[in-house]
Amino acid sequence: MLLSPRRATAIARAGVAVFGFAMVLPIFLSDVVAHTSAPVIVAATTELQVTAAYDLPRLPEPVARSRHVAPTEEPAPQPASPATVAAVPAVTIEITAVPPSASGSVVTVSWYGPGFYENRLPCWQWLAANGLPIQLLPDTWGVAHKSLPCGTMVTLTHGANTVTVPVVDRGPYIAGREFDLSPRVKAALNCTDLCTVVMQIR
Repeated sequence: MLLSPRRATAIARAGVAVFGFAMVLPIFLSDVVAHTSAPVIVAATTELQVTAAYDLPRLPEPVARSRHVAPTEEPAPQPASPATVAAVPAVTIEITAVPPSASGSVVTVSWYGPGFYENRLPCWQWLAANGLPIQLLPDTWGVAHKSLPCGTMVTLTHGANTVTVPVVDRGPYIAGREFDLSPRVKAALNCTDLCTVVMQIR
């Protein structure tokens, strides 16, 4: 069947249009799919994020409470107990009137001897040079002083008694005491365990 030229032209144009539409349709559909699929992905991501935020496992109640540590109160300082002071027996110091003729420094002296006999005296070289025993004996004539040179002659007055003796030993090492007397010097001054004397250095 022969078509008229006019009809053939119309069919040809329709075929070209259909062909062109068929070529453009995949591109158009891919754009549509791309634009419509993005919200779905975002929605899925949002849904996953929300799920992750609200579906976390909760800590057990005791563990959750343990996160809040209550401040501990420090114990109040206890008052210090007063220090116990040991009782020290009182020692009587014999104080005698100083004779008007005496002059010098008034000092406190003690004595020593028992328990130290036969010990070599620190001033043994001076004693040996003067032909005297170098050990402490009951009849040693001398006194002990912390710093006066060995052989220094010291005049001591106690009441009506006055002696001049050399320094032959070191001591005493108790605060407030100036000399330690040998037993012989103690007896010559008629001192008790502690007494005050007028001291003069010669």
